[in-house]
Amino acid sequence: MTKIKICGLKRIEDIEAANKLCPDYIGFVFADFSHRCVDKETARELKSHLDPKIKAVGVFVNEDIGFVAELLNEEIIDIAQLHGSEDEDYIRELRSRTDREIIRAFNINKIESLSAIKDSSADLVLVDSGTGSGETFDWSRLSEIKRPYLLAGGLGPDNIREAVESIHPYGVDVSSGVETDKLKDHGKMERFVNIVRETDARGVHILKAEREDLEEILKLQYIAYQSEADLFKSRDIPPLKETLEEVIEEFEKGTVLKLVDGNEIIGSVRAYEGDGTVYIGKLMVHPDRQRKGFGRKLLAEIEKCYPDKRYELFTSTRSVDNISLYKKCGYEIYDNKVINDELEFVYMEKKG
Repeated sequence: MTKIKICGLKRIEDIEAANKLCPDYIGFVFADFSHRCVDKETARELKSHLDPKIKAVGVFVNEDIGFVAELLNEEIIDIAQLHGSEDEDYIRELRSRTDREIIRAFNINKIESLSAIKDSSADLVLVDSGTGSGETFDWSRLSEIKRPYLLAGGLGPDNIREAVESIHPYGVDVSSGVETDKLKDHGKMERFVNIVRETDARGVHILKAEREDLEEILKLQYIAYQSEADLFKSRDIPPLKETLEEVIEEFEKGTVLKLVDGNEIIGSVRAYEGDGTVYIGKLMVHPDRQRKGFGRKLLAEIEKCYPDKRYELFTSTRSVDNISLYKKCGYEIYDNKVINDELEFVYMEKKG
């Protein structure tokens, strides 16, 4: 589902409104040129009233690293969002002082190349048209970004449906779009959040799986791999024997994507990187949704999570449909391995 961030909260009543709506993130602005700016003690008080399920993001513009780390380590904020000229050295230094997440914001109108977004070592990136500008930009430019990002800049209840439907960002960030006379308008906040969630519920999207999704993904796996079991006339195959604990280990090791239709997970794929190669596995789509192009879309999306790498996967020689799909997606057989008289694997690769 599309992540939601409501930024620039500065009053207790704003926090209370957020608690009712339960966005994924709220933001405290620490840039003194903004009318939304809060100081440390105000942020501490606001955070004490915030629902623990909601993460508090501190927004900074070329702030002293010590102050940012202090707010993170005192748990006044959970995540730091950097909106100035902070470079990779700044991020490395901040990481040396705290283990909290970092969001790096990029002004689409000022960066020379989208490679700056791709190469950022931040945990997550945000793309907008200027710090708090409240202006939209040409969203089609974002099609080249091959990593999850938060979309910001000029979003509000009147255009958020179009944004979610057209570019499917990992998350959306709103501030001035839910304000009236420079104060948070709780009615606009509610409308914004409801539209995002209604839009998510209406379409099929590929999103990064959360830990709480893993049990549902494992249930889907048991359903999706019945066809493989039929090929071998046996239910004694690894995908049908995998435990939730093993899926959690794979989740923590790499990346798991989910294909969702409304609130239902109908497909998934997972991958991890080692020595320059991305190993892809458990590409699955619910039997009722197969042959609609979803497998190819899942494979393309997991590759985007690891751009410009060598990709490797394997399947059994009996899985003719799988081999055909992988070949159509640019994979070539480079090796095979005989397991026993009944089972032989083919290994396929695609060079980034």
